[in-house]
Amino acid sequence: MDLLLIGGGVFLGSAVLDAALPRGHRVTVFNRGRARSAWPEGVEVITGDRVADLGRLAGRRWDAVIDTCGYVPADVQASAAALRNACDAYLFVSSISAYADTTEPMSDETQPVAAFDAIAPDDCDLRHYGPQKAACEAQVLQAFGPRALIVRPGLIVGPGDRSGRFSHWVWRSAEGGAMLVPDVPPTQALQFIDVRDLGAWMVHLLETGVRGAVDGSGPVGAAPIDWRDLIEACRAEAAAHGHAPADAVPVDEAFLMQHGVQPWSELPLWLPSIDPAYAGFNRTLTRAAGTGLRTRPLRETVAAVLAEGVPPADDRRRAGKLTREREADLLAAWAAERTRGTAP
Repeated sequence: MDLLLIGGGVFLGSAVLDAALPRGHRVTVFNRGRARSAWPEGVEVITGDRVADLGRLAGRRWDAVIDTCGYVPADVQASAAALRNACDAYLFVSSISAYADTTEPMSDETQPVAAFDAIAPDDCDLRHYGPQKAACEAQVLQAFGPRALIVRPGLIVGPGDRSGRFSHWVWRSAEGGAMLVPDVPPTQALQFIDVRDLGAWMVHLLETGVRGAVDGSGPVGAAPIDWRDLIEACRAEAAAHGHAPADAVPVDEAFLMQHGVQPWSELPLWLPSIDPAYAGFNRTLTRAAGTGLRTRPLRETVAAVLAEGVPPADDRRRAGKLTREREADLLAAWAAERTRGTAP
Protein backbone atom coordinates (compact mmCIF):
# COMPACT_ATOMS: atom_id res chain seq x y z
CA MET A 1 0.00 0.00 0.00
CA ASP A 2 0.91 3.64 -0.44
CA LEU A 3 0.34 5.26 2.95
CA LEU A 4 0.22 8.90 3.99
CA LEU A 5 1.09 9.27 7.66
CA ILE A 6 0.07 12.54 9.27
CA GLY A 7 2.43 12.90 12.21
CA GLY A 8 4.89 10.05 12.39
CA GLY A 9 7.67 11.76 14.28
CA VAL A 10 7.27 10.25 17.72
CA PHE A 11 5.57 7.50 19.71
CA LEU A 12 2.47 6.16 17.91
CA GLY A 13 3.35 7.65 14.54
CA SER A 14 6.83 6.22 14.81
CA ALA A 15 5.42 2.80 15.77
CA VAL A 16 3.15 2.85 12.72
CA LEU A 17 6.12 3.67 10.52
CA ASP A 18 8.19 0.88 12.08
CA ALA A 19 5.36 -1.58 11.43
CA ALA A 20 4.54 -0.50 7.87
CA LEU A 21 8.01 -0.47 6.31
CA PRO A 22 9.00 -4.12 6.98
CA ARG A 23 5.70 -5.20 5.43
CA GLY A 24 6.66 -3.56 2.17
CA HIS A 25 4.38 -0.54 2.35
CA ARG A 26 5.49 2.79 0.91
CA VAL A 27 5.13 5.63 3.39
CA THR A 28 4.90 9.37 2.94
CA VAL A 29 5.18 11.36 6.17
CA PHE A 30 3.56 14.77 6.49
CA ASN A 31 4.40 16.79 9.59
CA ARG A 32 6.04 19.98 10.78
CA GLY A 33 9.53 18.45 11.07
CA ARG A 34 10.05 19.53 14.66
CA ALA A 35 10.24 16.20 16.51
CA ARG A 36 12.36 14.17 14.11
CA SER A 37 14.91 14.84 11.40
CA ALA A 38 16.25 11.35 10.57
CA TRP A 39 14.01 8.92 8.71
CA PRO A 40 14.41 5.35 7.44
CA GLU A 41 15.53 4.89 3.87
CA GLY A 42 12.71 5.09 1.38
CA VAL A 43 10.39 7.27 3.49
CA GLU A 44 9.21 10.38 1.68
CA VAL A 45 8.96 13.38 3.96
CA ILE A 46 6.75 16.37 3.20
CA THR A 47 7.24 19.14 5.76
CA GLY A 48 4.23 21.24 6.54
CA ASP A 49 1.44 22.17 8.93
CA ARG A 50 -1.70 20.03 8.72
CA VAL A 51 -3.85 23.11 8.17
CA ALA A 52 -1.79 25.83 6.53
CA ASP A 53 0.24 23.64 4.17
CA LEU A 54 -2.25 21.05 2.90
CA GLY A 55 -1.69 22.38 -0.61
CA ARG A 56 1.63 20.52 -0.61
CA LEU A 57 -0.36 17.28 -0.83
CA ALA A 58 -2.42 18.39 -3.81
CA GLY A 59 -2.43 16.16 -6.87
CA ARG A 60 -1.22 13.11 -4.95
CA ARG A 61 -3.03 9.88 -4.15
CA TRP A 62 -2.55 7.20 -1.50
CA ASP A 63 -4.28 3.94 -0.65
CA ALA A 64 -4.84 5.13 2.91
CA VAL A 65 -4.20 8.06 5.23
CA ILE A 66 -3.28 7.47 8.88
CA ASP A 67 -3.97 10.47 11.09
CA THR A 68 -2.28 10.00 14.46
CA CYS A 69 -2.37 13.56 15.78
CA GLY A 70 -5.79 15.12 15.22
CA TYR A 71 -7.37 16.75 18.27
CA VAL A 72 -8.93 20.05 17.17
CA PRO A 73 -12.02 19.41 14.98
CA ALA A 74 -11.32 22.43 12.79
CA ASP A 75 -7.90 21.00 11.92
CA VAL A 76 -9.28 17.53 11.19
CA GLN A 77 -12.02 19.03 9.04
CA ALA A 78 -9.35 20.76 6.94
CA SER A 79 -7.25 17.63 6.40
CA ALA A 80 -10.28 15.40 5.78
CA ALA A 81 -11.67 17.81 3.19
CA ALA A 82 -8.32 18.15 1.43
CA LEU A 83 -7.79 14.38 1.26
CA ARG A 84 -11.35 13.23 0.56
CA ASN A 85 -10.56 12.33 -3.03
CA ALA A 86 -6.92 11.46 -2.46
CA CYS A 87 -7.26 8.09 -0.70
CA ASP A 88 -9.41 4.98 -0.37
CA ALA A 89 -9.44 4.97 3.44
CA TYR A 90 -8.81 7.43 6.27
CA LEU A 91 -7.73 5.99 9.63
CA PHE A 92 -8.26 8.47 12.44
CA VAL A 93 -6.83 7.80 15.90
CA SER A 94 -9.46 8.82 18.43
CA SER A 95 -9.76 7.71 22.07
CA ILE A 96 -12.01 5.73 24.39
CA SER A 97 -12.50 9.10 26.09
CA ALA A 98 -14.76 9.99 23.15
CA TYR A 99 -17.61 7.96 24.63
CA ALA A 100 -20.47 9.76 26.33
CA ASP A 101 -20.85 7.41 29.30
CA THR A 102 -17.92 6.30 31.44
CA THR A 103 -20.04 4.47 34.03
CA GLU A 104 -21.09 1.39 32.04
CA PRO A 105 -18.45 -1.34 32.34
CA MET A 106 -17.34 -3.48 29.40
CA SER A 107 -19.21 -1.53 26.74
CA ASP A 108 -18.41 -1.78 23.04
CA GLU A 109 -18.26 0.40 19.95
CA THR A 110 -22.05 0.74 19.72
CA GLN A 111 -22.02 3.07 22.72
CA PRO A 112 -22.79 6.72 21.80
CA VAL A 113 -19.98 9.24 21.74
CA ALA A 114 -19.98 12.46 23.74
CA ALA A 115 -21.91 15.55 22.69
CA PHE A 116 -19.71 18.33 21.34
CA ASP A 117 -22.07 20.92 19.84
CA ALA A 118 -21.45 23.43 22.64
CA ILE A 119 -17.66 23.35 22.17
CA ALA A 120 -15.96 25.57 19.60
CA PRO A 121 -14.32 23.61 16.77
CA ASP A 122 -10.97 25.30 17.45
CA ASP A 123 -11.10 24.75 21.24
CA CYS A 124 -7.80 23.24 22.48
CA ASP A 125 -8.77 22.95 26.17
CA LEU A 126 -7.76 19.46 27.33
CA ARG A 127 -10.74 19.42 29.69
CA HIS A 128 -12.77 18.88 26.52
CA TYR A 129 -10.50 16.14 25.23
CA GLY A 130 -13.18 13.44 24.92
CA PRO A 131 -15.89 15.53 23.25
CA GLN A 132 -13.33 17.09 20.90
CA LYS A 133 -12.15 13.64 19.83
CA ALA A 134 -15.80 12.78 19.14
CA ALA A 135 -16.11 15.97 17.10
CA CYS A 136 -13.00 15.00 15.12
CA GLU A 137 -14.55 11.61 14.40
CA ALA A 138 -17.64 13.36 13.08
CA GLN A 139 -15.53 15.37 10.64
CA VAL A 140 -13.83 12.23 9.33
CA LEU A 141 -17.14 10.39 8.99
CA GLN A 142 -18.71 13.33 7.18
CA ALA A 143 -15.89 13.41 4.64
CA PHE A 144 -15.28 9.68 4.20
CA GLY A 145 -18.44 7.86 5.29
CA PRO A 146 -17.93 4.09 4.88
CA ARG A 147 -14.27 4.65 3.95
CA ALA A 148 -13.50 5.88 7.49
CA LEU A 149 -11.72 3.77 10.08
CA ILE A 150 -11.89 5.12 13.63
CA VAL A 151 -9.48 3.54 16.13
CA ARG A 152 -10.20 4.36 19.78
CA PRO A 153 -7.22 3.40 21.95
CA GLY A 154 -7.13 3.32 25.69
CA LEU A 155 -3.91 4.28 27.45
CA ILE A 156 -0.98 3.85 25.05
CA VAL A 157 2.21 2.76 26.81
CA GLY A 158 5.71 1.52 26.11
CA PRO A 159 9.02 2.91 24.84
CA GLY A 160 8.93 6.56 23.86
CA ASP A 161 5.87 7.38 25.96
CA ARG A 162 5.95 11.09 26.80
CA SER A 163 3.11 10.96 29.37
CA GLY A 164 4.98 8.87 31.95
CA ARG A 165 1.77 7.31 33.27
CA PHE A 166 2.53 3.63 32.87
CA SER A 167 6.26 4.35 33.07
CA HIS A 168 5.80 5.83 36.55
CA TRP A 169 5.36 2.36 38.00
CA VAL A 170 8.33 0.95 36.12
CA TRP A 171 10.59 3.77 37.29
CA ARG A 172 9.29 3.78 40.85
CA SER A 173 9.75 0.03 41.19
CA ALA A 174 13.39 0.40 40.14
CA GLU A 175 14.06 3.12 42.72
CA GLY A 176 13.56 0.86 45.72
CA GLY A 177 12.19 1.60 49.17
CA ALA A 178 8.55 1.48 50.25
CA MET A 179 6.23 2.09 47.29
CA LEU A 180 2.62 3.18 47.74
CA VAL A 181 0.25 1.07 45.64
CA PRO A 182 -3.55 1.43 45.60
CA ASP A 183 -5.21 -1.57 47.22
CA VAL A 184 -7.55 -2.37 44.34
CA PRO A 185 -9.62 -5.58 44.23
CA PRO A 186 -8.23 -8.15 41.78
CA THR A 187 -11.60 -8.10 40.02
CA GLN A 188 -10.75 -4.66 38.61
CA ALA A 189 -8.60 -5.26 35.55
CA LEU A 190 -6.18 -2.77 34.05
CA GLN A 191 -6.32 -2.02 30.34
CA PHE A 192 -3.56 -0.43 28.26
CA ILE A 193 -1.77 -1.19 25.00
CA ASP A 194 1.88 -1.26 24.01
CA VAL A 195 2.43 1.35 21.30
CA ARG A 196 4.19 -1.22 19.11
CA ASP A 197 1.19 -3.55 19.22
CA LEU A 198 -1.17 -0.69 18.42
CA GLY A 199 0.91 0.53 15.50
CA ALA A 200 1.21 -2.94 13.95
CA TRP A 201 -2.50 -3.60 14.38
CA MET A 202 -3.47 -0.32 12.73
CA VAL A 203 -1.47 -1.26 9.66
CA HIS A 204 -3.11 -4.72 9.74
CA LEU A 205 -6.57 -3.14 9.86
CA LEU A 206 -5.86 -1.26 6.65
CA GLU A 207 -4.35 -4.33 5.01
CA THR A 208 -7.48 -6.35 5.75
CA GLY A 209 -10.00 -3.66 4.81
CA VAL A 210 -11.54 -3.07 8.24
CA ARG A 211 -13.71 0.06 8.45
CA GLY A 212 -15.94 1.67 11.07
CA ALA A 213 -15.05 2.16 14.73
CA VAL A 214 -12.99 -0.20 16.85
CA ASP A 215 -11.64 0.11 20.40
CA GLY A 216 -7.96 -0.65 20.81
CA SER A 217 -6.54 -1.63 24.17
CA GLY A 218 -5.24 -4.71 25.92
CA PRO A 219 -4.51 -7.29 26.91
CA VAL A 220 -6.02 -9.20 24.00
CA GLY A 221 -5.30 -12.87 23.51
CA ALA A 222 -4.04 -13.19 27.09
CA ALA A 223 -5.36 -13.20 30.65
CA PRO A 224 -6.55 -9.91 32.19
CA ILE A 225 -3.99 -7.83 34.08
CA ASP A 226 -4.65 -6.50 37.58
CA TRP A 227 -2.63 -4.24 39.85
CA ARG A 228 -0.77 -7.14 41.40
CA ASP A 229 0.30 -8.36 37.97
CA LEU A 230 1.53 -4.89 37.04
CA ILE A 231 3.53 -4.30 40.19
CA GLU A 232 5.03 -7.77 40.21
CA ALA A 233 6.12 -7.40 36.59
CA CYS A 234 7.71 -4.03 37.35
CA ARG A 235 9.52 -5.41 40.41
CA ALA A 236 10.70 -8.50 38.55
CA GLU A 237 12.12 -6.49 35.66
CA ALA A 238 13.76 -4.05 38.06
CA ALA A 239 15.54 -6.97 39.71
CA ALA A 240 16.47 -8.45 36.33
CA HIS A 241 18.09 -5.13 35.37
CA GLY A 242 20.18 -4.98 38.55
CA HIS A 243 17.97 -2.74 40.69
CA ALA A 244 16.84 -3.44 44.24
CA PRO A 245 13.09 -3.38 43.60
CA ALA A 246 10.70 -1.36 45.73
CA ASP A 247 8.49 -3.05 48.29
CA ALA A 248 4.81 -2.53 47.48
CA VAL A 249 2.67 -1.18 50.32
CA PRO A 250 -1.06 -1.54 49.48
CA VAL A 251 -3.05 1.47 50.68
CA ASP A 252 -6.83 1.55 50.93
CA GLU A 253 -8.58 3.46 48.14
CA ALA A 254 -10.89 5.31 50.53
CA PHE A 255 -7.85 6.55 52.46
CA LEU A 256 -6.26 7.81 49.25
CA MET A 257 -9.41 9.67 48.29
CA GLN A 258 -9.77 11.16 51.78
CA HIS A 259 -6.23 12.50 51.50
CA GLY A 260 -6.88 14.12 48.13
CA VAL A 261 -4.75 11.84 45.98
CA GLN A 262 -5.76 12.55 42.40
CA PRO A 263 -6.69 9.46 40.41
CA TRP A 264 -4.95 8.89 37.08
CA SER A 265 -2.81 12.03 37.24
CA GLU A 266 -1.09 12.07 40.64
CA LEU A 267 -1.34 8.29 41.03
CA PRO A 268 -1.09 7.07 37.43
CA LEU A 269 -3.39 4.31 36.12
CA TRP A 270 -5.46 4.39 39.31
CA LEU A 271 -9.18 4.78 38.68
CA PRO A 272 -10.92 4.17 42.04
CA SER A 273 -12.90 0.95 41.99
CA ILE A 274 -15.19 2.47 44.63
CA ASP A 275 -16.25 5.26 42.25
CA PRO A 276 -18.69 4.08 39.55
CA ALA A 277 -17.84 7.07 37.36
CA TYR A 278 -14.74 5.23 36.11
CA ALA A 279 -16.23 1.80 35.42
CA GLY A 280 -16.69 2.40 31.70
CA PHE A 281 -13.01 2.94 30.89
CA ASN A 282 -12.57 -0.82 30.53
CA ARG A 283 -13.91 -2.05 27.19
CA THR A 284 -14.97 -5.47 25.91
CA LEU A 285 -12.33 -5.45 23.10
CA THR A 286 -14.31 -8.14 21.29
CA ARG A 287 -14.09 -6.41 17.91
CA ALA A 288 -10.39 -5.68 18.40
CA ALA A 289 -9.69 -9.36 18.96
CA GLY A 290 -11.82 -10.30 15.97
CA THR A 291 -9.89 -7.96 13.71
CA GLY A 292 -6.53 -9.41 14.63
CA LEU A 293 -5.24 -7.45 17.62
CA ARG A 294 -2.85 -9.37 19.84
CA THR A 295 -0.82 -7.85 22.63
CA ARG A 296 2.60 -8.81 23.90
CA PRO A 297 3.40 -10.07 27.42
CA LEU A 298 3.39 -7.38 30.09
CA ARG A 299 7.02 -7.91 31.03
CA GLU A 300 8.15 -7.12 27.47
CA THR A 301 6.60 -3.67 27.75
CA VAL A 302 8.03 -3.11 31.22
CA ALA A 303 11.49 -4.20 30.05
CA ALA A 304 11.39 -1.84 27.07
CA VAL A 305 10.50 1.11 29.30
CA LEU A 306 13.20 0.23 31.83
CA ALA A 307 15.78 -0.15 29.07
CA GLU A 308 15.35 3.56 28.31
CA GLY A 309 16.58 4.36 31.82
CA VAL A 310 15.06 5.87 34.94
CA PRO A 311 14.75 9.64 34.53
CA PRO A 312 15.48 12.14 37.33
CA ALA A 313 12.72 13.53 39.50
CA ASP A 314 12.62 16.80 37.53
CA ASP A 315 12.01 15.08 34.18
CA ARG A 316 8.89 16.52 32.54
CA ARG A 317 7.37 13.04 32.27
CA ARG A 318 7.29 12.87 36.06
CA ALA A 319 5.57 16.22 36.52
CA GLY A 320 2.32 16.02 38.46
CA LYS A 321 2.92 12.44 39.61
CA LEU A 322 3.17 11.37 43.22
CA THR A 323 6.49 12.66 44.56
CA ARG A 324 8.67 10.66 46.91
CA GLU A 325 8.01 13.21 49.66
CA ARG A 326 4.23 13.04 49.25
CA GLU A 327 4.41 9.25 49.04
CA ALA A 328 6.38 9.07 52.31
CA ASP A 329 3.88 11.33 54.07
CA LEU A 330 0.95 9.24 52.89
CA LEU A 331 2.60 5.98 53.91
CA ALA A 332 3.36 7.40 57.36
CA ALA A 333 -0.25 8.56 57.77
CA TRP A 334 -1.53 5.19 56.58
CA ALA A 335 0.71 3.35 59.04
CA ALA A 336 -0.45 5.60 61.87
CA GLU A 337 -4.12 5.02 61.07
CA ARG A 338 -3.59 1.26 60.95
CA THR A 339 -1.80 1.39 64.32
CA ARG A 340 -4.71 3.30 65.84
CA GLY A 341 -7.20 1.03 64.16
CA THR A 342 -8.90 3.93 62.38
CA ALA A 343 -7.97 3.01 58.80
CA PRO A 344 -10.93 2.61 56.40
